[in-house]
Amino acid sequence: MGSMQEGLDCDVLDRLYDRREFLGIVLDPPDFRPGSWIGAGKAIYDQARGEFILTARPRRAENRVRGYAANIYGSKTGMEYRPVATLSKADVSRIAGMEIHSIEGTQLLRNPDDARWHLFLSVDTGGEFVWGGVEWETLLLTGDSLTGPWNSHGIVIPNDREFDSSQSRDATVDVIDGTWYCIYKAKNSSREERPALATSEDGVDFEKRGTMTIDGEDRLAFLSGTIFPSNNGPVLVGLETKLSDSRKRSPDVVYADDHGIGHGGGPPSNFVAYRLRADRLDLQTVVRVPWTPLSPYERPDHPLLGYSSLLIDPHEDRLLMYVESIDPQYTKAMGLNETVERVLAYGIAL
Repeated sequence: MGSMQEGLDCDVLDRLYDRREFLGIVLDPPDFRPGSWIGAGKAIYDQARGEFILTARPRRAENRVRGYAANIYGSKTGMEYRPVATLSKADVSRIAGMEIHSIEGTQLLRNPDDARWHLFLSVDTGGEFVWGGVEWETLLLTGDSLTGPWNSHGIVIPNDREFDSSQSRDATVDVIDGTWYCIYKAKNSSREERPALATSEDGVDFEKRGTMTIDGEDRLAFLSGTIFPSNNGPVLVGLETKLSDSRKRSPDVVYADDHGIGHGGGPPSNFVAYRLRADRLDLQTVVRVPWTPLSPYERPDHPLLGYSSLLIDPHEDRLLMYVESIDPQYTKAMGLNETVERVLAYGIAL
């Protein structure tokens, strides 16, 4: 598959949620202290290597470390992952020629035209250190090998429009019929977050199409998952996190500083499947179901952070779904420097 995902039959979409099966823990955080995370990545199956590839960013709160690397893992089974390569925050800053305070969402794909790797990184490019970051953009690195060397194409999704003037980050990127689709989190100057769409013909130069509606309605939400081809056009399958006004503090969240950037304290995510109508900048609902955990590694009240990635398992008739969970044993409170997060795997029969 590489960057080209196999197609889904739309007739199965409304049955996917009920066919979930918890498979196990895939990645643990760097440690189990408050504010330690792993996740925010992408999973693919690479035919050239004959293995599953998974990316993740590790994060620590201690000593103001934050998201300190982009890690790449490989697996023959989709469950037992081993380290393949890592790019530290210092590495990325040096390659890109800019100061980066933190790394968040990561997306790794092969270019179907030349087989080069494209690694998209959400990076905090703000002018000062802020817990959680205020200004985020999307950086692109490319290379012939997962172990490098990597070349920087600079910021390919900048925060240069009003609708994403604060943040253009945490993208879901997939290639369908030669078009690179990028659904990303766009935050405006009022700190309102909406899904936005950008497209590209080469995976480097992206055209911003604008913010997207959901069923024709303007909705504050974060979407994360995988965009599959289907018999009814591109379909996004993954998670939707409903968002509220981020300027209002919640009594249920421990804030790290005066900027009031919360973390993990909102309502549970929804499992969703949306038809992508790029011509209308609209997502049409096929499935939207509140996520309920099937494992002891997800808090009942706040099971998931919102990052997810899916792929069709080439060995079995199923989807593999990777989610970033908020662990109930080690997480005592919601907040940037309070939660402990793992990567879990679910299997979904097709």
